[in-house]
Amino acid sequence: MNAGSNTGADAGTTPANSYDGNAAVIVPQAVEKLPLFHWRPGARLLAVGSRAGTSFTPDLHRDEGSSFQRAFTPALLNEVLAKMPVAGVVATWCESLWFPRNLATLAACDLPLIIATSGHGDPLPWLDRTAAWVLWIDAAQPNPPTAARDILARGRHVEIVLGVDGSELPDLPWERASVVHLVPRQPSADPVLRRDWYAAARTRLAGLITYDEDHPHSECVCGASLVWRSGGRSRVDALTAAGTCHTCGRAAGFAHP
Repeated sequence: MNAGSNTGADAGTTPANSYDGNAAVIVPQAVEKLPLFHWRPGARLLAVGSRAGTSFTPDLHRDEGSSFQRAFTPALLNEVLAKMPVAGVVATWCESLWFPRNLATLAACDLPLIIATSGHGDPLPWLDRTAAWVLWIDAAQPNPPTAARDILARGRHVEIVLGVDGSELPDLPWERASVVHLVPRQPSADPVLRRDWYAAARTRLAGLITYDEDHPHSECVCGASLVWRSGGRSRVDALTAAGTCHTCGRAAGFAHP
């Protein structure tokens, strides 16, 4: 299978990838934009990957072939990190698990590694080296890739980006996710209808922390505002450095160093 014709791969298979070793984007990004709401709120990461980021339905030719690529080397990474201090590095290729050479470059630096993926690849070499996962799940896909289960079962701090369209949610151990972010599968989806989809998904995910475009803020059960967010910006309010609520003292469920 060559890079130009690949339209997907399940866990355990990695398509031949002539783009590995390159990147279209190397840019600082707020954790809120990934989204990664419960891992060091307000922190900035160095995002390295595809122009459009991670996809529910990754395709190497479509997602990489039309973008300007530059060589991504350890020397370049070190140069960028020296100029742009960040709290971690995040892989945001169309399917980051298809880029083992690039992941190895990121993992070799001294900063925490975050991987954004839709699970179309092998996560096993990276489970012990990854501080957090942004796992993209397509609700219309009844049988998610095997890697999605592996990441939920063994990954540290997994936040799910769940693309909804009214479909029944796939059978996954949702309870293992730290957070679920509800988004429409298609950004152009009807604004009224997609809010019905959010409500239906939230019912199915009862007991889990969920966010959507109308509910971006984190609140404690006591009613205190823990973190305020808007447009990729955030402000820490009642969330303490120890990860508890300043008002009532409850653990807030945020990952902290």
